[in-house]
Amino acid sequence: MSTISMIGSMALEQASMRQRVDVISRQVSTGQRGAVHGDLGLDARRAIDLKVEINKREVFTAAADRALARADAAQTVLGRLHDLASNVAAEALRARTLGAVAVESLADIARAALEEAAALLNTRHGGEYLFGGSDVTNPPVPDAANITTGPMATAIAASVATLDATNAATVLADTQAIATDPATTPFSAFLEGDGTTEARRALQVSDGERVSIGVFANRDSADEVTASWGRELLRGLATLASVSQAQFDTGEGWQELLEGTTGMLNGATGGLAAEQGKLGAASARIDATRERHADMLVALRTQLGDVAEVDLAQASAELAQVRERLEASYTVTTMVSRLSLVSMLG
Repeated sequence: MSTISMIGSMALEQASMRQRVDVISRQVSTGQRGAVHGDLGLDARRAIDLKVEINKREVFTAAADRALARADAAQTVLGRLHDLASNVAAEALRARTLGAVAVESLADIARAALEEAAALLNTRHGGEYLFGGSDVTNPPVPDAANITTGPMATAIAASVATLDATNAATVLADTQAIATDPATTPFSAFLEGDGTTEARRALQVSDGERVSIGVFANRDSADEVTASWGRELLRGLATLASVSQAQFDTGEGWQELLEGTTGMLNGATGGLAAEQGKLGAASARIDATRERHADMLVALRTQLGDVAEVDLAQASAELAQVRERLEASYTVTTMVSRLSLVSMLG
């Protein structure tokens, strides 16, 4: 082989090594085998499929995290509402035994609880009302700040004012009619209209699997509307908030009114407990699915790494070796070129 041919052959080899240095340098820098899927050769299709699956499970996981945060916020509110119903029911029972001295105190406690309950039903999370169904931008209880003087409370107070020794059943029936009447209901027009039948908010936790997590202010866990925990709670609190010495003086009527109102609050307590249980079961199911997605993501990312990523230690070692070979080749080329020049001059 002539000297010129040898130098040309070495130049081609050096070009190949320089290209290899560029490729390995990029791999060491990025940790990836190639910049595009085509660089992966036969593994390209598998890498694409793995990335699609990873992206899908990441979306499911993020949605589950948001849903669990929303459910936790709802559970906190439901727990407080449960406490309010239970505490005021206990105060009503105490009023039956303590007599006149407890009447004014009971009314004050019920009034404060009514204000708090209405405000709690308007709780927002992530900029959306929790208990308004799909109407997430409007409050479920439109005039919560004035709930104690609003249409429902005013109408119930007027009915309670008519209490005598014999008409407690009529007064209690009136309070139910008032709480459901469109003109005096405490709930929004949407909840009392389309909201009574719309499907509960649900989360898609995986392919073909959805979990219901919606909670309505005016519907219970079994979708009862007329005697739902929210309506019974506000109705019962409004009734007790309107009592006074005059009702106590009715004797038997007072006892029957307290018994009926305590029944409303106990019903609300039971409904709230059922709602909490249903939401808790949904949260547990979502969390379990989220954990499965998280575990699968670890496996999928490992598989993608095996396909698309390089072993940095191995790549770094190879880069050093190729650079050494390239430098050695440059040295040999220089020596051959000098010998050729000497031969020509001689």
